Amino acid sequence: MKIIKVKTDSKNYDIKLGHDLLGSTPLKKLVSQKDVLLIVDNKVPELLIKKLKNNLKKSSSKKINSIKINASENNKNMSYLAKVYDFLIRNNYSRDCVIFGIGGGITCDMTGFIASTFLRGVNFVLVPTTLLSQVDASIGGKTGVNHKGFKNMIGTFNQPVQVIIDTKFLKSLSELEIQCGLMEVIKHGLISDKGFFVWLEKNLKQILSLRPKFIEKAIKRSIEIKADVVSKDEKENGLRAILNFGHTFGHALETIGNNKLYTHGEAVALGMLAATKLSESISELDPKVFDRVHSTIKNTGIKVKLKKKIFPKKLIKLMQSDKKKNNSQLKFILLEKIGKARIKNVSNKETIENAIKNSLFY
Repeated sequence: MKIIKVKTDSKNYDIKLGHDLLGSTPLKKLVSQKDVLLIVDNKVPELLIKKLKNNLKKSSSKKINSIKINASENNKNMSYLAKVYDFLIRNNYSRDCVIFGIGGGITCDMTGFIASTFLRGVNFVLVPTTLLSQVDASIGGKTGVNHKGFKNMIGTFNQPVQVIIDTKFLKSLSELEIQCGLMEVIKHGLISDKGFFVWLEKNLKQILSLRPKFIEKAIKRSIEIKADVVSKDEKENGLRAILNFGHTFGHALETIGNNKLYTHGEAVALGMLAATKLSESISELDPKVFDRVHSTIKNTGIKVKLKKKIFPKKLIKLMQSDKKKNNSQLKFILLEKIGKARIKNVSNKETIENAIKNSLFY
């Protein structure tokens, strides 16, 4: 088992990474004599949940309940969360309880939000079960729900007390889910670590095959990059925004597809291509970088073309409703070179439109 320490202004905590951890990782300090609620994505294998419950019993938890949710973007809203709040209230959970979120990124976001708002805040542990959530959503304390079709418009910053990353979950994922998770891994290399990006280019086949040595290195380094950024800027007052590389375009693509046409990973993949192309115009990025990014994304097997025709002007209008804007300007994360990103406000819509056409219609 590997332990990665996250240090923030509000809380320090450990991320535990390894294979088949749920039944063996020490939990007594977190849950002894406390009531526990497991919020479980209904796609998570029951056998693995049983291992966690047995571990909690051995760790002297008081009552252990679980509630299953259908984790989807359309259910990631206040009205759907009401049933979890109702369950907590009906079963007399106090501020001394611990909530576990077991599932992908949506489950992690929802669990963190519930924990930060129930009785003004209770402790929570995240057990991310998808590659995407293991390297992104479970790290850094961002929580949120969607509102009227727009992603994460209502949310908080709230750090977990621990994150448990069990790579055994990855065996239950589809090929697309692995590909989608790799988009965030690739993103971390592009914005912060050229050497890591080069390693990813060379070892994609082994990573996609989930060979333990390779997938654990990809996850560990990705977490380290994100944890380092979060430790310096927990509440996204500046530096942390670089983690949104590709997401301004990506979130708009998700919205234009009613959160059904594209998965988050697919949208971020296309978003990174558009952001890389925009970087050529705004940051004078070497055009050869786009070819490398395009090739790396394509080599994961994920689609690098739009599934449905879009109008660039409509995409830009949707981006103006996104959180990542500054008055009339849109805030983008752009590359200066592989391994170095910067935040830039862009007001020239024609430049943005050309970047969309020259990348997504590529």
